[in-house]
Amino acid sequence: MNIKPILVSFILTALIGCSDKYSRVDDEKFVGTWRLEGRSMFDGITIEIARNDNGELIGRIQKLNDNKYIQMFANIGDTWVSDISRNSNFQFRMTEKKIARELFGLYGLSSSTEFKVEFINENTIGLSTGGDPTESSVRYVRKDETQAD
Repeated sequence: MNIKPILVSFILTALIGCSDKYSRVDDEKFVGTWRLEGRSMFDGITIEIARNDNGELIGRIQKLNDNKYIQMFANIGDTWVSDISRNSNFQFRMTEKKIARELFGLYGLSSSTEFKVEFINENTIGLSTGGDPTESSVRYVRKDETQAD
């Protein structure tokens, strides 16, 4: 009997089971007010994520930044995050609506962007379209309610 595959399997199971990174993250952690960072056009926009009447997590714009395109194509109260769903115990999928989505839609182009997201810590979410979300500079940072806008 070859014990090597059994030993490798046991070690991998022990490592994964002992790591907090892989433990189940409650999606309730998304609820709150978040500031967008890492994309110059969107930096400083504030989003409030809450559950709608159907229990789905939805993010609405609470504060705009000074970017002329944001000022032209977005309004306070617009839906920014249209969906948050679970990929695994610790990773989620988030769909953001694109700015000027109505214009994109007229030309048959995509009106939303889907990201892989993970909590970097309690107050920071990393977003990525391809790589590791925890290494991404595109982030949602929980807004401290004591700070002035």
